[in-house]
Amino acid sequence: SSFGLSLDLTMLLRSILIAATLVPTTAWSPGVGLHRSACRTRPPTMDMFTDLKRGFTKITAGDYDEAAVKAQIERDIARKPCIMYSTTTCPFCKSAKKVLDDMNAIYTNIECDVVEDGAAIRTELEMIIGRSSVPAVFVGGKFVGGCDDGGLGGVIPLKEKGELESMLIASGSMTATQRI
Repeated sequence: SSFGLSLDLTMLLRSILIAATLVPTTAWSPGVGLHRSACRTRPPTMDMFTDLKRGFTKITAGDYDEAAVKAQIERDIARKPCIMYSTTTCPFCKSAKKVLDDMNAIYTNIECDVVEDGAAIRTELEMIIGRSSVPAVFVGGKFVGGCDDGGLGGVIPLKEKGELESMLIASGSMTATQRI
């Protein structure tokens, strides 16, 4: 129907407008010039898609205190030896949880589809790490990735390379006596 089309176009335009406000077109500072962060390293079409996705993610999160949510995420990442942002239905999240559980790691799990501000958390995670997909696993304050991608490669590749255990021990998420 034309009403549905109108609604879809309205949502698309809102996404474009929000995306445009999230990513500055210039980053000029008097006396400094153009910041390196303003230089695009990806093709413009990819940036446009990413910007649209970020705008859409922001719309779906609704109204929330961006600074407070971002600060809470950053505090949790800094203070927790291992923290995972996930959802209850994601098969990749289940696999990442299984890896950590099988290693007897102690970790905090934030289920974004269960907690009240889950959509806001995913939106701010995207601003922090550049993606809103889950799982997002941090060990010792470092983004190690998801199940098998992102960050340092993800929990499965890190475990297979023998690197995850030492990271978990160093962060305090497990002790050497907990070895698998």
